[in-house]
Amino acid sequence: MSVNVTFDNLTVDLGGTRILDGVDLEIPAGSFVTLLGPSGSGKTTTLNVLAGFIERSGGHVRVDDKAIDDLPAHARNIGFLFQNYALFPHMNVGENVAFPLRARKIPAARRREMVADALRLVQLPDMQSRAIRSLSGGQQQRIALARALVFKPALLLLDEPLAALDKQLREAMQLELKRIQLETGTTTIAVTHDQIEAMSMADLVAIMNKGRLVQVGSPEEVYRRPADLFVATFLGEANLLPVSGGRVTGFRHAAATSRAEGIGVLRPEDIQIRPAAADDTAPGKVELSVFQGNRRRVTVRCAGIDTPVVISAPPSGVAAEVGDEVHLAIGVDRVHVVPAS
Repeated sequence: MSVNVTFDNLTVDLGGTRILDGVDLEIPAGSFVTLLGPSGSGKTTTLNVLAGFIERSGGHVRVDDKAIDDLPAHARNIGFLFQNYALFPHMNVGENVAFPLRARKIPAARRREMVADALRLVQLPDMQSRAIRSLSGGQQQRIALARALVFKPALLLLDEPLAALDKQLREAMQLELKRIQLETGTTTIAVTHDQIEAMSMADLVAIMNKGRLVQVGSPEEVYRRPADLFVATFLGEANLLPVSGGRVTGFRHAAATSRAEGIGVLRPEDIQIRPAAADDTAPGKVELSVFQGNRRRVTVRCAGIDTPVVISAPPSGVAAEVGDEVHLAIGVDRVHVVPAS
């Protein structure tokens, strides 16, 4: 069973400081939502209010349109995966996964079945007798996830679940978490400050800054059409170029897509290096060219533009070495304009 979640004008004051400032957010049943933002933006506080670990100062939290403000944490039917996994070292794998079932007084025979099912879900079957200390970081993360899901919660909360893993394992686990969420259908909310992680897993990304919700949308929407300069610069690299009269400074041929005045957001992959000048190109000189495996990151200085333009080019595309004169073109309808302030 999946549930929807609603934050209605949620506020939290701690020690005289406003940590959450009027957060309004609707999370559809069965969706995977990431709360994304820098440290101190309020994303973990939002998660902890939902879990019942922190009291709200104002507003309401609803699950399936029923207020849960006064429910204690243990009565909310929520699975929680902590950043440090919080596994019990004196218990083996099976005992760790079964812990929530014991607390709910599930009979022993049924507990064994449910533990086996949870371990199969995370692709670690037949590991009930293994010691926690004998597991790798990735295995511990899966065991903690199995424990959070074993009692079939209506809602799963993940607090920086992949922060302790190395890059390669973290990328693999992003896909694994998404697979498990799709298989179970459990409404899932994850906190992260990693943009790639958020966009890889989520159906919806909710971006927070200074206790406020700045923008909510699909990963592609928040990346391609950021609401403001904060979102534009927080989500990956962006070239920020003044727009006046619907045209981009330095690229007078490039039309703005959303407003005639402001700052144009140009992602590096939306600028191409052309082999020759044309009516729709702007000249420039290569200042830096770095091979990065799946792309070549090229920095170009163009006349009339105060800051260098960053381009993400195919590694086997047009040659662009330091000192080369090049010609830049912008992809059609790729200039999204945000307010300058």
